[in-house]
Amino acid sequence: MEDAMERGRRGFVWMTIMLELSLVMGIVFYGMTRQDCADQVSVDEQIQVMEDEFSPLFQEEMIADEDVSSSNKGGPYIVAPSLRVSIYRAKNGDNLWTIARKNNLDFYTLLSINRLEKANKISIGQKVKIPNQRGLLHTVHKSDVLEDIALKYDVDIRKIIRVNRILSPNEITKGTDLFIPGAKVSHNLSKEILRDSGVPPTFAWPCRKYTRISSSFGYRKDPFTGRRAFHSGTDFAPGYGARVYASMGGRVTHAGYLGGYGKLVVIKHANGFETRYGHLSRILVRKGRNVGQEQQIGKVGNTGRSTGPHLHFEIRERGKAKNPMKFLHR
Repeated sequence: MEDAMERGRRGFVWMTIMLELSLVMGIVFYGMTRQDCADQVSVDEQIQVMEDEFSPLFQEEMIADEDVSSSNKGGPYIVAPSLRVSIYRAKNGDNLWTIARKNNLDFYTLLSINRLEKANKISIGQKVKIPNQRGLLHTVHKSDVLEDIALKYDVDIRKIIRVNRILSPNEITKGTDLFIPGAKVSHNLSKEILRDSGVPPTFAWPCRKYTRISSSFGYRKDPFTGRRAFHSGTDFAPGYGARVYASMGGRVTHAGYLGGYGKLVVIKHANGFETRYGHLSRILVRKGRNVGQEQQIGKVGNTGRSTGPHLHFEIRERGKAKNPMKFLHR
């Protein structure tokens, strides 16, 4: 009898334990289900927030009617920053290269979006459009389609659609301006942009315009050896101490004495060109400084391998000497 009662008590205890375990498991399972639902709601809310964040696509914060896009609207095809354009007023010594560096942009972005006839001559107070991202402005031609434009600039077509708020490819008509975000600038494209913007024909005279030329570019009889030798620049003779000006704006990469050049200033320009100014009597700029076009950089002298006071002036394109007289305004 006692054994039967003991077995009954043990059975009751085990039954109680099982019920408690079942209750605990039920509560845990219920909590996990609720959490999954909450997480799903949270994800949905985040997606909605992302959609709201990029809509409308093109935030209307343009400055003084300087909107360079069309009025089209596009859908959320891809995450891309809205295009905003502000206005910068040029200061003394500014050029497109220095302005671009100040705004973390590249030379071609500013050159393209501003469409200047004289790209390397910026006057004080001149308005320069400053976009908030790198890219190029493309004018649609008669035969252009979006796919061709995307391939030309190596850009995701969805970014072009989004930034320019395009609803239908049929809206891309001849003469429409499209901003191409992150456009890749190939060598041929850079030449096309420079040609359309008046570069390189915007080199200014490094001294007085009608100064006497004492020695031309090309092969000549070397004044020291008497042998035939190549002369890599043009020599101007405006007189000792005459002012020497930067032919194009850029960054000074050398300002000091250098062998046969004597006192030499070298300026590197953003479009693959470089100018050299040799035999100076004085240098008025420092290495690393940015200079504007027609800013005075030195004075004519007779230093280095020279037979008399003159300015030895070179224009080089990607290291190769060019005839300066083909670039200077007549």
